[in-house]
Amino acid sequence: MTEVPRTEIYDGQSRGRPRGNYRLFRNPLKSIVLIAKKHDIDPNLLIDAFVEAWRNKVSHCGSLTISCRTVNQDSATFLLTNKETVISQFPIKQEALRIPDAFRHYIQYVPTPAPSSEKSKPRRKKINELKSGMKGVGVTAKIVTIPPRKLVDTRWGGQSYVSNVSITDETGSIQLSLWNNQIDSVHVGDVVEIENGYVASFAGEPQLRLGRKGTLSTINAEA
Repeated sequence: MTEVPRTEIYDGQSRGRPRGNYRLFRNPLKSIVLIAKKHDIDPNLLIDAFVEAWRNKVSHCGSLTISCRTVNQDSATFLLTNKETVISQFPIKQEALRIPDAFRHYIQYVPTPAPSSEKSKPRRKKINELKSGMKGVGVTAKIVTIPPRKLVDTRWGGQSYVSNVSITDETGSIQLSLWNNQIDSVHVGDVVEIENGYVASFAGEPQLRLGRKGTLSTINAEA
């Protein structure tokens, strides 16, 4: 069995509230469980496929192909396709990929996705409809420029990298503020889907941001 680092505490048998560094696994597991349910795949096998792709660049699970697109010091970004159709793209911390036993253990804490309904979908907006102060908005747009990242001081006293990328649709363009690993997860030409974002004012212009509740996924990656 893979040795579990000291930062991760679990006994493989516990139930109820998750113990240890669950936050390390939570976000990618939500995506993995959702994708596995949609494509009728065992989520444990899909986790194994991610680990294999991390080690060998590409793997297959059911009808899906998992490609390790980029790797940096902190995380790896994976692209999922079904034949030529892009399913999703998101990063996973390399620390989590090194302990797949813990990854599989935490599946029990991920709620089973509920059937989708029109009422549960976020509000979809065109870029020309975005106004400062809007919350919970969803946008589909293409990334046209990614400026060099800048190191900035945060309100919490630390430092982070930020890049205000430009995205566009048929109605206009807007800046999308991306931080740290989010910058590495996209490329010029990618069509991305933003969910639960909000619109702030920056230098007198509206700017789209993800915040803590927003998500960013690639639905059509530029080759």
